[in-house]
Amino acid sequence: MFKSLMIIMKKELRRVFTDRRLIVTNFILPAVSIAIIYSLMGFMIGKTTDDIEAHTTTILSVNMPADVAANIDADETMVYTEMAISKADAGAKIKAGEYDYYLYFDPGFSEKIVNYTSGELPKVEGLYSPKSDLSLEANYKVGKMLDGYKNQVLANRLGGESFLQAFDMETAEIEIPKEDKGLDRSIANLIPMLVSIFIFAGAMGIGMDSIAGEKERGTIATMLLTPVDRGVIIGGKVLSLSVVALISMTSSFIGVILSIPFSAKFLSSDGNFDMSQFALGGNELFMFFLCMIGLVGMYVTIISVLSMIANSLKEAGAYITPAYMLVMITAFMNMFSGSDVSSVSYYIPIYNNLVNMKQILTGDGNFIHVLIAFGTSTVITLALLVVSRQLMHKEKIVFPS
Repeated sequence: MFKSLMIIMKKELRRVFTDRRLIVTNFILPAVSIAIIYSLMGFMIGKTTDDIEAHTTTILSVNMPADVAANIDADETMVYTEMAISKADAGAKIKAGEYDYYLYFDPGFSEKIVNYTSGELPKVEGLYSPKSDLSLEANYKVGKMLDGYKNQVLANRLGGESFLQAFDMETAEIEIPKEDKGLDRSIANLIPMLVSIFIFAGAMGIGMDSIAGEKERGTIATMLLTPVDRGVIIGGKVLSLSVVALISMTSSFIGVILSIPFSAKFLSSDGNFDMSQFALGGNELFMFFLCMIGLVGMYVTIISVLSMIANSLKEAGAYITPAYMLVMITAFMNMFSGSDVSSVSYYIPIYNNLVNMKQILTGDGNFIHVLIAFGTSTVITLALLVVSRQLMHKEKIVFPS
């Protein structure tokens, strides 16, 4: 039986690795395209950020007080132009890109601030365009500047800046050993999603062709004429498909790694991610590998069952697409979930492996939780293998009329 299983597996792998088109589309193209796409994204995001930071914010002001003007003059990234203009006309100029921000002060603003005791507060109006990145940045910068000005006013009223503080507070991070810190949290959230999607995508195309495609072409009948149990045939296809899925996932992940010099600005939380953070210990790598194997087993058998009940590649694609969407939704749920996870999560198929992956990458991996997830994945994989074997023995399924 084992010899027959290996023969079927070798036959399937030979079909993949002797087809240049399949090698390019499943192993080379994913790495190249992902590296290019992520690098372009990182380059464009970095360029946009740099352009915004290098831009000098232009403010169109009315009745600008001298002390506010002094604060703007002290900031090299902002300039203002005093002009008697209506709010509507100022809005038109901002929309046209002539200015980034409109700032209006009540007439006699400084005197009202100095002489204020009670009643209506002096009025300040700001206007910006939500469609312009430069205008949005201007709104943030002006708001920050005016907060500082407000503190100056309050300090003068109270007799000094010390009156603005009621107490001093110091906070500190818990000291965590370097080996337990794990990866940048943004990267740790992203990697399980990428691994999950890459595994499923890598197995999907070849899995459909290996089963539904052979049924559609009629070539599966040739294999059934051999003195090999049909369960061994489906087992060999599943094993070969698992190998292909892992190689395809590795290829796609290499593409992500190659893009890191350019994509770190949006992949990591602080934009300073580097390859040295990928250093994981032997225990972490083993646990991560178990999670990957759990996902591979479930994904490959899901694809196999859905391909078995399909009569053509087109029909198989229609059946597998909802499963692919479910995989993506689960991956995104894990990506945007918090660090606190309920104990029930470790028993939810697919999701439990993704949760464990994230915790392993952040230095919080738990071997018991990994074993629980691996156990549930194994049970589901074996159950789906049994279903695949039973479907393989049904003539109406294998030879649809």
